[in-house]
Amino acid sequence: MYCNLKSYQSLQLRTLNPYRASLVFSEYLLSGQAPSIREVNYEEPLFPTVPFFNLKSGDKLEDQLFVLSSEAKDAAAEIESRLQLGSKLSDVVNSREDALALFNLYRNEGYILTEHKGRFCVVLKESSSPQDMLKSLFQVNYLYWLERNAGIEASNASTDCRPEGRLQISLDYVQREFNHANIDSESVGWLTDGLIARPLPNRIRLGYVGS
Repeated sequence: MYCNLKSYQSLQLRTLNPYRASLVFSEYLLSGQAPSIREVNYEEPLFPTVPFFNLKSGDKLEDQLFVLSSEAKDAAAEIESRLQLGSKLSDVVNSREDALALFNLYRNEGYILTEHKGRFCVVLKESSSPQDMLKSLFQVNYLYWLERNAGIEASNASTDCRPEGRLQISLDYVQREFNHANIDSESVGWLTDGLIARPLPNRIRLGYVGS
């Protein structure tokens, strides 16, 4: 069993699941640098519910590589706990006004992101791809950054979708910076063609929501 555990710990996964992507994106937002594959894999717990198996090995990784900041680690853990991929629109939107505002804001995206009861809820359109899910997670990370570093917290969806609103600010940033973040991540070896995740099965059709 010990040998199997050590072999798992030696794996260097280049794909991005929600936790690894949040480590990468959070550090990128904080320092402008994408962390290496090795240090992100080093930080990811293999068995989140069994702390004993997540003890770090004795090698001094922190002496060899740029170390992920504690802020990025905290952000990734909290984002993962608050993230809901594949939310049902009717569960997270309280009014027709909110729905129309969200639909208009995200009209050119493959997803709709809003906050509901403290959770980051990503509603996936029928055409959503793994790349859309990765883009939505980059926006989630920026929303978290706005919350923690600029004190901009969620209001209601229609307000947050207005110019200078929280969702509008974050989407505008994502549309400008997502490709740059991907390029920087690819330069250190990450595969950025999409998010590896198991979202809830809910999807929306444009015709249905617009009616």
